[in-house]
Amino acid sequence: MPAGSAAALICDTGALLDYLVESAPDHRLFRNAIDQARTRYVPGLVLAEVDYFLRDERPAMHVFMQDVARGAFTYAPPALDALSRAMDIDRRYSDLGLGLVDGSIIALAEGLGIRRLATRDVRHFAAVRLRDGSSFELVVHPTDPDRS
Repeated sequence: MPAGSAAALICDTGALLDYLVESAPDHRLFRNAIDQARTRYVPGLVLAEVDYFLRDERPAMHVFMQDVARGAFTYAPPALDALSRAMDIDRRYSDLGLGLVDGSIIALAEGLGIRRLATRDVRHFAAVRLRDGSSFELVVHPTDPDRS
């Protein structure tokens, strides 16, 4: 691993929004954490959410898609079994109201064996235990957690 490079990382929607939008409250924190990762995974359903939230920030979305196309981020579309696992996770944590997108992030983490997560959604992801009983390592502690 190159000097200054950290282990692989999965990126959630809020983290990517802060990463991409310079005026975001934790832009610098997420920019530093994500840029230091050796491999940066963008789950497929997260990419759709990022596009939705950046509908008024098209230049940022275009730059991000160029980064994905050149391999700076690894696009990870969910397979059908991962979507099924995501719904199992959603049912297991029904009190949290995770939904399909958060469930797909957890399923991806389990499938890849990655525990490092960039997210603003501390409430959800700090409460979840992965299939092996481990918890996520949240790489940023946002100034205003769970703001999305």
